[in-house]
Amino acid sequence: MTKIDTRYNGEGYHFKDIDALGLFVDNHDNARFLHNHGGKNEQLKAATVFSLTGRGIPFVYYGTEQYYAGGNDPQNRESLWNDMNTQSDFYQIIAKVNAQRKQSEIWNQEYI
Repeated sequence: MTKIDTRYNGEGYHFKDIDALGLFVDNHDNARFLHNHGGKNEQLKAATVFSLTGRGIPFVYYGTEQYYAGGNDPQNRESLWNDMNTQSDFYQIIAKVNAQRKQSEIWNQEYI
């Protein structure tokens, strides 16, 4: 946690409003987390929950909640239409975290 705090404080010198930056694990420009960390679903869950609760604007790239593990573009743009499972454990975790974010209005909190 000290390393995270140090990183946030360091980035604060480079950006006017660090809370306006996007926070994500996967995106369309890079290989997915699980491609680089094969089979480490628990680490992906932890990183994603952190991105949803840390400072910044959270983004969840489609398919992350389905444990997609595509490589570099275009392999990281898998089709979701035939695989969407709203009952998957990861989908449910993200839904719970988002519900809590909404209930607590985390965007109205000030960081010290």
